[in-house]
Amino acid sequence: MENDIIRQTFHNWTAGSTPLQSRVQLFEHVRDIPYCYPASRDPGEVLRQGRSSCSGKHYLLGELFRMLGLRVRHMIGRHRFNESPLVFPPEMQETLRKNEIVDFHDYLQIAVDETWIDVDATWERGLRDFGFPVNDEWDGRSAMLLSVVPEEVIIAEGDPEKHKEELLSHLTPRQRTLRQQFLEALSKWVQEIAAEIEREGDQP
Repeated sequence: MENDIIRQTFHNWTAGSTPLQSRVQLFEHVRDIPYCYPASRDPGEVLRQGRSSCSGKHYLLGELFRMLGLRVRHMIGRHRFNESPLVFPPEMQETLRKNEIVDFHDYLQIAVDETWIDVDATWERGLRDFGFPVNDEWDGRSAMLLSVVPEEVIIAEGDPEKHKEELLSHLTPRQRTLRQQFLEALSKWVQEIAAEIEREGDQP
């Protein structure tokens, strides 16, 4: 049953399209799944719930890309939100002023003409006008802008979720708490922006 929803989604999102068109369409559909933390990382649950964080969105996109015959590898970028180009709300800025917020960001690489390129579907399209580094109008061949500024990049061999959990386990309890609180605040902010976009779209 778990694979059924993924296979059906793959068919719905690629029917009648060329492999290159399908590659772009799969990315765009996953990109535009609303960002939410915490949320399930399971690809089937991401589809059922219609929301997820960077982890779940990229685990799903990786499955869909493999069904298309692409070579995929899961990547993890260690980064600090302190280095983010985003202009966070005042309370979040104050948290960053007082603390170092360490996180591990999931994204993908796919092989295009024997070259590995970055694919990042974290932020949905509507966030572009609010300063988020949204990857829009992808040609299916070019490397994308990452949504974070990584200090270190790791290829997640084997199960990417276990690999990420292992990396998180090396953070101190305080670092893990700060990370969780900041991600929850980030998710709330993104959802507020999404609600604003929806309200503007409803206006005549």
